[in-house]
Amino acid sequence: MSLLTIGTLFSFPVAAQDSFLDISGLADFRLTHAFAGEEDFFNGGLGKTRYGASEDGSANTQLRLSEISVLAKADIAWGWKAFAHLKFDSEQDKPVDLVEAFVTYKPVPSSAWSFEYKAGLFFPHISRENISTAWTTPYTITPSAINAWVGEEIRALGLEARATYKTENHKVSLSGAIFGFNDPAGSLLAFRGWALHDAKVGAFSTVPLAPIPSIGTEDSFLRQAAYVNPIRELDNKPGFYAALDYSYGRNLQLGAFYYDNRGNPEAFNGEQYAWDTRFLNVYAEANLPSDIKFISQYMRGSTEMGVIAEGDRRYVDVDFKAAFALLSKTIGPFRLSARYDWFDNDDNSFIQVDNNFENGDAYTVAFSWRIDAKNQLLAEYLQVNSDRDNRVGLGVDTEQKNKLLQFSFRRRF
Repeated sequence: MSLLTIGTLFSFPVAAQDSFLDISGLADFRLTHAFAGEEDFFNGGLGKTRYGASEDGSANTQLRLSEISVLAKADIAWGWKAFAHLKFDSEQDKPVDLVEAFVTYKPVPSSAWSFEYKAGLFFPHISRENISTAWTTPYTITPSAINAWVGEEIRALGLEARATYKTENHKVSLSGAIFGFNDPAGSLLAFRGWALHDAKVGAFSTVPLAPIPSIGTEDSFLRQAAYVNPIRELDNKPGFYAALDYSYGRNLQLGAFYYDNRGNPEAFNGEQYAWDTRFLNVYAEANLPSDIKFISQYMRGSTEMGVIAEGDRRYVDVDFKAAFALLSKTIGPFRLSARYDWFDNDDNSFIQVDNNFENGDAYTVAFSWRIDAKNQLLAEYLQVNSDRDNRVGLGVDTEQKNKLLQFSFRRRF
């Protein structure tokens, strides 16, 4: 099933007489100040934030349009709905791109059981932060390292089914999916490492890779192109995921999610490899007294690429893990949020020529003001401390401290 087919599935029902189409959107205007230090990964560095220092390492202050997202929702008939998300982002190599496009079917339940089905291009249900318009988070400007990676590399083009059992106080859901077009997932975690940013990669867009010596040319260790297109099918093998979610009223949510793209790590199309990537994500979320929200996620997985070589190891073999804890308090139209992130990568092969070891943590403090139903102001300070060995290939210290101050004005329309 191609992305063009998904677009056709969306557009056809909207033309029907009994359908209802709702168009909405989000514009995000941003004032950013990156303190002196490392250049960001969108501009050839290994920085950990979306906006980094200038090329010469000096502080960088910019007023910019971060994104314009247009969302289309259609109520078709008999439990069928359609959704599409288009985004303009000048940082992407394709400034206008598709983020999601899918149809859902949810028949009216006749018992404590309910069922829902989804087909198309969509984010798997992993993030506990990105729950607002256009896959943004209401708590901060920048999501955690875990959910930033989901936004850039994890997208399902497939079929999902969910069954839910609900009583007065308890709800249990079991879901699963078969998907394709996510074979390069893991490339960024290995070659660049974890990052904290709010850029959602479009279906046809690419993310640049820093010019580390181990990749990029015929003479390099790996003939990987200097970019990653995360939504790409390379080995014609479907992947799968499964999830279990539990909630007690509105006060407690727990869940686990397992992903395996079943990539053939030896598949290579001349530019990108398929990666064998799998991970487990677990979460806990609670509404505490005094209008305080607690959210935590933990992810642990592995990613491999290339043929088996010395020591029964592939060219790239990385174990990764990350976690965060967030507290958020609302006071009328105001919200104050604080988050701590921790992340780590362990490289199991060929570290003499391609060292992908990494560890670090991050601190985020954010304040938001919901002016009215359509307008919101946010301020955020983010500091990411990291030690990444392959920075040596760029001639910079392995230990870096990336600091970013942002002010965002979000306008819904």
